[in-house]
Amino acid sequence: MNFVALDFETANSSRGSVCSIGLVEYENDEVKHEYYRLVKPKKNYFSSRNVSIHGITKDDVADAYEFDILWKNEIQPMVEGKFLVAHNAQFDMGVLRAVLDEYLLPYPLLAYNCTLNISKKTWELPRYNLKSVSDHIGFRFNHHHALEDAQAAAHILLKACEELKVDDTKDLVEKTQTTNGMMYDQQYEPARLNKKKKAKKPYSLSYAAATKETDPSHTFYGASFVFTGKLSSMNREKAIQTVDNFGGHTYSTVESNTNYLVVGNKTYEQYLQGKKNSKLDRTETLLSQGHSIEILPENEFLKYL
Repeated sequence: MNFVALDFETANSSRGSVCSIGLVEYENDEVKHEYYRLVKPKKNYFSSRNVSIHGITKDDVADAYEFDILWKNEIQPMVEGKFLVAHNAQFDMGVLRAVLDEYLLPYPLLAYNCTLNISKKTWELPRYNLKSVSDHIGFRFNHHHALEDAQAAAHILLKACEELKVDDTKDLVEKTQTTNGMMYDQQYEPARLNKKKKAKKPYSLSYAAATKETDPSHTFYGASFVFTGKLSSMNREKAIQTVDNFGGHTYSTVESNTNYLVVGNKTYEQYLQGKKNSKLDRTETLLSQGHSIEILPENEFLKYL
């Protein structure tokens, strides 16, 4: 599992007043890199309330760099194009946006989720703040130290995967019915917790292949598909069954490991005219991050069949 856990501490009530940052990068379920820095806020004012929470003072950051220097030289390469997690991500991603706006810096391209939301879908607990969930999973840490808070969020994510018996973040998001947030081109989509259960849709897991003699050499064998727009040649159920017959798998959302986004004829015509729905927009974002996803018009899909 590959992801980066993030945490910020701020000097005052302004979300742009970053005074420390912690990052923990995981690669293949192992810690690859840990990062911690004190940061001098642009408006270097520390409120007594914030100091009482994290203990960082104006004197502590006197010799620290401001965020824009750290961002360009150190932080951006660690988060650009990555999958991030934070506990109560609404706060931390709000801080990131605010401090980037303060320095007129462009937003990075990244996806993220919230371990608080994931916790709510994984365990029945009286409270879901970082300390309560960490206590539940047996992780001990120094709360309100940015690096240790990031470590705690990372452990919560890994423990949730273990609890729900999933091997990657895509399966975790689907099983918890959470929605990833995104940052890109000065745009922002919040991570969400889908409180109501979604009606079951016809995905490949609900279907059995019509024949067990699938062809491993076929392009669709083992590939992951997402459909968008109304198909004119067949209904959605038949399309999903067809993919399944070739040994492929169909999912509801576009993710970094999606192979094909199949687009109905009318929706594809609108796309060529510059009109994008959410799945096409997300695909373009992931493509810009270097992921390999083929946008497949319906007629091209039929040629493969």
